[in-house]
Amino acid sequence: SLPARLARERGGAAEALARTVTQQAGGKDRTLSMLLGRVAVHRLWGWPMLLGVLYLVYLFVGDFGASTLVGLLEEDFFGEVLNPAVTDFVHSHISTPWLADLFVGEYGLWTMGMTYALALILPIVTTFFLAFGVLEDSGYFSRLSVIANRLFAAIGLNGRAVLPMVLGLGCVTMATLTTRILHTPRERLITIYLMALAIPCSAQLGVVLGLLGGISFGATVIWVAAIVLVLLFTGWLASKVVPGRRVPLITELPPMRMPVLGNVLKKTGGRLKWYLIEVIPLFLIGTLIMFVLDRSGALPWIIEAGKPLVVGWLGLPPEASAAFVMGFLRRDFGASGLFALQGELSMVQAVVGMVTITLFVPCIASLMMIVKEQGMKVAALMLAMIIPTAFLVGGLLNHGLRLFF
Repeated sequence: SLPARLARERGGAAEALARTVTQQAGGKDRTLSMLLGRVAVHRLWGWPMLLGVLYLVYLFVGDFGASTLVGLLEEDFFGEVLNPAVTDFVHSHISTPWLADLFVGEYGLWTMGMTYALALILPIVTTFFLAFGVLEDSGYFSRLSVIANRLFAAIGLNGRAVLPMVLGLGCVTMATLTTRILHTPRERLITIYLMALAIPCSAQLGVVLGLLGGISFGATVIWVAAIVLVLLFTGWLASKVVPGRRVPLITELPPMRMPVLGNVLKKTGGRLKWYLIEVIPLFLIGTLIMFVLDRSGALPWIIEAGKPLVVGWLGLPPEASAAFVMGFLRRDFGASGLFALQGELSMVQAVVGMVTITLFVPCIASLMMIVKEQGMKVAALMLAMIIPTAFLVGGLLNHGLRLFF
């Protein structure tokens, strides 16, 4: 395109002028940085590099964080030391059975809400935030927009849209706000819809990697493939329905560098502070709602009513209905409910459950942000399309995988 050609000509002239008046310093380090930067955006070698980066993130988050750290915290510390002590303390000081159950029962504020938040989710999001911070500080994320530009052209977007989506892997709510960097209302609408449908936040992504990574690497690959295919197909449909044209990508690439430990730790600390302040109260509210539903008899009714869809169509155990109820509050809370059933789920059930809950309704905060950015009618329409899509894809995946496993 003409804008892209003009940008290349200007960039080439600027580089030629810079070479005549500057001297390079840094020797081998500078050369290695430039080499990695070029490989990261190469049409051929950029993709193997991306896959390698994703595999390393998987090993760190899905294996070390979700397996080793969660095992130490949930099973050894919370399961054998802390929860029994808290349960004994509550029962010795609270004689009313329902009030004691409120804190340490099946849907107790401590035994479910705080245990999920601190023993299951916290170690996972901590490792994810560390990995995210390393990639962010290295300058790699900006190169994703270049390598993804051709791929995003198929869904009517340019590579710039990958930046909100990558940020969405941290928090979809804040990423929805960053879609303002996109140039047209059409790009913003499509990107927001795709994030609401198929981009998991850090907490949910960590739980998914934790459950599927504990089963097999193949299960994780199937989940990734299913989500990416849904993302691309839905984006392609949206690009045909939403009027407007695609804007070409013109962007500036900062040099790649070795991540600065202080920067990574500072950003990770800030994100963990956000998690502790914003997310844990929502876990407690969700647990309280589950407790009320259980004590009132509504939860067993919901589980029974959901059997044809959850058991018959998705092939999941009846208890998984409770996870989808929790998913209406937060998708990561619903994913945590499925994580708690990991010993009862086969590989096919785990993959189907996690694909469905990933595509399920966005969390309340994200929904409110969509209303703010796009209006109530657009948000309601997105919700009306997302819920059937999640269950349709989950059911088709269930019946398809059972032909092979």
